[in-house]
Amino acid sequence: MGIKRYFVLALVFATALGLYVYSFNGDSFTIELLGLSATLPVAIWAIIPIFTLIVASVLHMSFYYIVQLMEARSLKKDYESFLKFTKSVLLNEDAKVEYKTHWFELLTKLLSQMELKKDALTNEIDSDELKEVIELSNKIYNNEVVELKKYRLRQSNPLVIQNRLNSFSKNYKFAIEALEEKPDSSSKLFQAARDVVLKQGTFEEIERLLELNTDESLTLFKRFIDNNDSLHMENDALEKTLLNSNFNKKDFTEAAKILKEKLTPDGLLALFERVYGIKPEASEAYLYILFELQMIDKAKEILYNSDAEEFEEFKLLLFLRDQGKQYGTDLFFK
Repeated sequence: MGIKRYFVLALVFATALGLYVYSFNGDSFTIELLGLSATLPVAIWAIIPIFTLIVASVLHMSFYYIVQLMEARSLKKDYESFLKFTKSVLLNEDAKVEYKTHWFELLTKLLSQMELKKDALTNEIDSDELKEVIELSNKIYNNEVVELKKYRLRQSNPLVIQNRLNSFSKNYKFAIEALEEKPDSSSKLFQAARDVVLKQGTFEEIERLLELNTDESLTLFKRFIDNNDSLHMENDALEKTLLNSNFNKKDFTEAAKILKEKLTPDGLLALFERVYGIKPEASEAYLYILFELQMIDKAKEILYNSDAEEFEEFKLLLFLRDQGKQYGTDLFFK
């Protein structure tokens, strides 16, 4: 029963009682207390205790109504705080929250230890804001690129990182932007951006942004010979890449095997002749090209002037050739 209804019904009851008493006793009665006296009809004196009780009970109920109202308001604010905390958890952001009641504390501790599963369903969630966040997360982990600015997430947030990784796959220019920001070289973002630029960037972009290791340099050469790849490298670029590398003899030979698939014989010979003149480690690769191009006399000059333990494979090929047995370089360099 509401306080207003209670108060009205109580007044009706007190009035009815007063009228009932007055109907059979209309006299007045005087009460003296502490030097004061009051004369009122008996009917009034009869309802004064009831009216006092009514006022006291109304005050009592009003007090607990206010207490319940404050508790309800606290619960509402706590619920809003919990939704805010839940949103932060779903967005992989750290959040501190203080509650006015204890009802959400356990849920908060449990939620902070959980992760949102991929492709989470939202049909039973009645918060539009949380639905939006879950759907946003689903899109990101399904390799879509979404707008995250309004959420003001930290740059190290997993959702931000994954969203940027997704953008790399859509357009490698985003990977270039990431490298230009000079991220931590050990970060997932840096490594992914490197891979994308190496596989899709132009030589000028790769040269400007990356310091290539041995495997990456060979990958660049493989892109160069791939007719389906748009990478273009002039002779100067090929030479610069070979000279700036940390190739050993085996690596130079591998590079020669790759580049022979695209360069003209004269171009291939001239390239490795220049490189061999600067880097002795390219001697085996140079000999490989001479044998491939059947320039045996030029190869003999190098072999005859080498130490006994050097270039054993090529010396064996030369010996077999002198014996009338024709074997190609693939006998040793497959």
